[in-house]
Parts: sequence; structure tokens; C-alpha cells
Amino acid sequence: MHEMALAEGVLQVVLQAAQDQKVKRVRVEVGRLQLVVPESLEFSFQLAAADTPAAEAVLELEETPARLRCRKCGAKSEIDLPPFNCRHCGDADIEIISGDEVLVNAVELENGQTIRRRAVPANEILEEHLKEHAMHNAQQG
Repeated sequence: MHEMALAEGVLQVVLQAAQDQKVKRVRVEVGRLQLVVPESLEFSFQLAAADTPAAEAVLELEETPARLRCRKCGAKSEIDLPPFNCRHCGDADIEIISGDEVLVNAVELENGQTIRRRAVPANEILEEHLKEHAMHNAQQG
């Protein structure tokens, strides 16, 4: 479940921004290509945030669409699922321009202060989580 790894990354960003102040609300933008189950991410965040200043924080998610740009014809299009080909010319030489991000858009503190936008290094977090999972499986097997 990669939602736990993402929740831990979001929490890390939130706690750094909050600097030991109590957190009321966290607004997170998650790209569609992350394939996040919102309820699972919310639950994972609550587990990860237990016994921290963010323990009672409400996690609000906004899913952003996946968009690509064709390197051949320059067209931009929105996509839902693979194949990731240009919707105009069909070429596979595309660049993902949105939809794979995880951004902490706002951290609202209990004192009313709001701290805006911080990126979560989603690929690094997932990579580390997969390594830990592989090591755990190797120890079990």
C-alpha cells in the first residue's frame, strides 16, 4: 500500500512547516497518476500522525488530472489511463506535465496561520518504501 509511504512523506512536510505547532487542516494535491485511494491515504495519514502535532488534523485531498505534451506535434491533452500516447497524432514521444505530483498546498495551524505549498518528493518516498518492503520480505522468506 503506497498510501502509507505517501502519508509519511506528507506528514514529514507538514511537521517541518508547523514547527511543533498544532495542525488543524492539511490540503494536499495528488496527481491522478499516483493512483491514490483517498480513504486509504486519509487513514494512513491519521495513523502516521498519531502522537504528533498533526494528530487531529483533517486531511483534504484534491486530485489533479494527468496531462501530457507531445514532443512531436506539441499538442497538450488530458489522459486517464495508459496508453500514454498523444491524443492528436498518436505518437508515443510524450512528456507528462502534470498528474504525478503530490503537493502539500496548505498547512493550517490551530492559531489560524496558514503555510502554503510544499512539494513532497513522492518518487523518493515510494522508492525508499519499496526498498524497505523488499528487505522485510527477504527477512520473512
